[in-house]
Amino acid sequence: MARPLKSRPSALKEIMLIALLAILTMVVTLTQNPLNIYLPVPNSKDYDLSGTYLSLPLPLSNLTAISTGACCGIGHRMSLNIPSMVYAISNKRLVYVNWGDVAWNTLFNNITQIKQGPEQKEHYGNGYPKDWKSLVETGPIQKPVNASSYDRYGAEMKNMFDMPLAQSIIKSLSDNLSLRVLTFLEPMRNQYANKHNRAGLHMCVHIREGNNESGDWAGKTWRHIDLQSILNITLAGMKEFVFSTETTGNTSATDRTFTAINKMNKINKKVSIFVTSDIEAARRWFERHVPKNWHVVKPEKVLPKPETGVWFGQHGSKTNQNLTKHEKDEAMAEAVADVFALGECDSLFIPNYSSFSFIGITLARAEKKKVFFLGSNNGGEYLEMPEPEPEPDID
Repeated sequence: MARPLKSRPSALKEIMLIALLAILTMVVTLTQNPLNIYLPVPNSKDYDLSGTYLSLPLPLSNLTAISTGACCGIGHRMSLNIPSMVYAISNKRLVYVNWGDVAWNTLFNNITQIKQGPEQKEHYGNGYPKDWKSLVETGPIQKPVNASSYDRYGAEMKNMFDMPLAQSIIKSLSDNLSLRVLTFLEPMRNQYANKHNRAGLHMCVHIREGNNESGDWAGKTWRHIDLQSILNITLAGMKEFVFSTETTGNTSATDRTFTAINKMNKINKKVSIFVTSDIEAARRWFERHVPKNWHVVKPEKVLPKPETGVWFGQHGSKTNQNLTKHEKDEAMAEAVADVFALGECDSLFIPNYSSFSFIGITLARAEKKKVFFLGSNNGGEYLEMPEPEPEPDID
């Protein structure tokens, strides 16, 4: 004999009871494991979609927050703050940022995981936790096959270039730039060749020349460059990237003719270049020397540069001591805009080491864009940073 159907009120009561039991089970689980350890990030073979980022876990209210401080330039600050953020967010802890000279929320909108706030008991002023990546899989560090400007980047930055959690934190910051920063960035974005034309190419370069900076810079001779040589080599590398065609082995006269025609067609390709440097002469040189159909991005808001060095330089620098608070805020907002603009290119050229380019490299890697480092013993050619190697399958 068939069992009679339960009445509707009885069925609803049973469903509500099951839901209540599920909620109680979840509460018990969180109580037993308050840290809720961050799961390892996907292997690179599972993380190969352009613009694929991790959802940042929410901080747990029963865990204490950490705070970060800062000194010096924006690149130095971010290269030390991001590891602290990786550490906190992988442990589901809140991050308060407490920069003494320029407020965090002058540059970034607060997000659930990272906010402007007071210094905490666990504070990282000009550093980061030693075990900052203990809960995160970093994967193998990739590098060009020959010596290059890549070599000068520290192990921590190299780890973050291809770390999905670091990439996702930086992407979240990029999506939450303040209105002040966007007043610098948006007019430049509107000039990108790939913004309105999918066939367009947008390239970027950061050149740290020094601008006659004194102090520790003067003693770091390994960072000093031959500016004219860097400019010539970089433009040649950009042209090669735009004009290159895939031809291998012996080619016939017909093939060579086709290649020449193809290169001529690419001269008319929509191309834009973003140049950021501590000296105005770098962008002006590109404006005079790029092919006539190329466009060099021109900032709409341009702040005066110091006579020597940079506004935010080494610890103890007095370069910006005569700036008003508004002028300091504007100078740092301009630097933040440039830092994130470097991550919005189809190809990013790195002629020499600078922590200023760290954010751009990391975003470019996340978006599967090309990153080129200048070789140091190959006759002055740029080397493409290879894609991360996938983890081997284990049968």
